[in-house]
Amino acid sequence: MSIARRTLRPLFAGLLAAGLSTGCMVGPDPTPPSLIVPDAWHAELIDGLEQGTDGPNAWWTSFDDPVLSELIAIAEARNLDLRIAESRIREARSLYGIAAADLFPTATVDGQGLWSDKGSSTSAGLPAPKRFYSANMDLAWEPDIWGRVRRGMQAAQYTVLETIENRRDALVSIRAEVARSYLEARSYQGQAKSLAGDLATRIETVQLVEARYREGTATELDLAQAQAQADSTAAQLPILESDFATAVNRISVLIGESAGPLQDRMLATFRPEQPVPQTQDTIAVGIPADTIRHRPDIRAAERAVMSAAAQIGVAEAALYPSLRFTGSGGFTNTQLQDWFTRGNLQGIFGIEFSWPIFTAGRLRDQVDVRTEQAEQALLTYERTVLEAVAEVETNLAAYAYSMESRRRLRETVASYENAVNLAMQRFKAGVDDLQTLLTAERGVLEARQQLALIEGQVASNVVGIYKALGGAWEIGDFSGRAAIDESGDESVETQG
Repeated sequence: MSIARRTLRPLFAGLLAAGLSTGCMVGPDPTPPSLIVPDAWHAELIDGLEQGTDGPNAWWTSFDDPVLSELIAIAEARNLDLRIAESRIREARSLYGIAAADLFPTATVDGQGLWSDKGSSTSAGLPAPKRFYSANMDLAWEPDIWGRVRRGMQAAQYTVLETIENRRDALVSIRAEVARSYLEARSYQGQAKSLAGDLATRIETVQLVEARYREGTATELDLAQAQAQADSTAAQLPILESDFATAVNRISVLIGESAGPLQDRMLATFRPEQPVPQTQDTIAVGIPADTIRHRPDIRAAERAVMSAAAQIGVAEAALYPSLRFTGSGGFTNTQLQDWFTRGNLQGIFGIEFSWPIFTAGRLRDQVDVRTEQAEQALLTYERTVLEAVAEVETNLAAYAYSMESRRRLRETVASYENAVNLAMQRFKAGVDDLQTLLTAERGVLEARQQLALIEGQVASNVVGIYKALGGAWEIGDFSGRAAIDESGDESVETQG
């Protein structure tokens, strides 16, 4: 054995051992950020709200409205924003595969066959072979000594998890938007129904005043005032019809269907006895820590923090030396029949060493960039938590206030209806003038419209609470057409 071979073998063995060592990863290990929230909600849990930790439920079914449930199911299957979010998940998983591929060697195979004419010759003037065959394989591998590739894999995998949570957040939002738009459309239908009833009363008053006018017991001014009030009431109907059409159009975009058939269906399924469906179920509100941690937007922001932390390690690994093992070998011959013989085999092996000792601060600046990006991700997470707490508190308070407003408006409507009946009787008896009756009718009209509006707000606030609590994203997650395998997504290693 030659001295060179005895010298190179230990060196090669040492370099190979160093290359195979993958236990070291520079940079911080990704860890979930601290969740700082109040111990309890400030808003009082009343009127159907209670402290609880019930599991996810299909909250939209509590409205007992088959049309609403069907529209949400259609949106889950056809909504374009959900399909975009699913595409981004697949994109992120492919990017993870690209990052993971750098852990392994690359191999390239090429071959060629050359044939020459009889009169050809080499550059030295010697006769060239008539045939020449070759087949070669090139190998290259850069061992992940400092964890650059593995940190990149961590960052990519946390990005996959982030896109999954973003899709869940989109699912929660789309369900809520479908429900809110649907309840809003039903509210406009209810207001139109109430307004139509009031218009009939106004027309009856006009007819009564006309009869009095012909008898000479009412003035022309009385008739003009009664007619003006009826016309004013009738003028509000087209506005409500337009608002109804706008709400239906929003639903059509969310479910990916045309608005015409949907509008016809909503008109056909309108229930005059209860225009706006109301839920009778008790809403369980968990403690802030559990509620906020359950929300997909918080989970997505958390994974963004961990992905950004892993990117710091990728940047730090570039500061250290790297090794690259290369090799090339193959067979060459002028005859195919004895091509694969030992005498025709040739190859070469090499080791490349690289250390960026001077880059004018570029690599250090890259580490600083990744560090600041991680800080920005953390601040974004903290802001998202604050916004989530505020959203829950806002919806809990809005629900309580709307319930109280509804109770008082129901009493107000009852009082005004009694006042209208009394005013009509006294007007017919000639005790009071027309102005008293018109004032009472105007009051009951406004009260009924406000009550119809608040009925929709109560139902919408229920939807807002469910959305703020996390929206039961587990139900139907990645179901149907967009089935996406999520196995192993939570098993991200952070070994150091």
